[in-house]
Amino acid sequence: MRLSLILWGGLLALCLAGCETTRHSRDRDYDYYGRPPPQPYYYEPEEPRESPRLSDMQKRALDNCIVLPTRHDRARCRATVMSTVR
Repeated sequence: MRLSLILWGGLLALCLAGCETTRHSRDRDYDYYGRPPPQPYYYEPEEPRESPRLSDMQKRALDNCIVLPTRHDRARCRATVMSTVR
């Protein structure tokens, strides 16, 4: 029993000593190897779009779409309201 505890304790100490996944070790690796290249950006950033101007009635109709029972009905309701926007 005592021997197994000593073995487990030693194994745990070896595992903890060999695990250098800390931020410090990662920064040290970056100093030696250099930072990885940035992720490629494949798409042009989109400019934020203006939301369409809705009349009061259109806003109320759009807000009322949420009370419909199914997702399909809500989507149809929103599409119908947005189709009335110029």
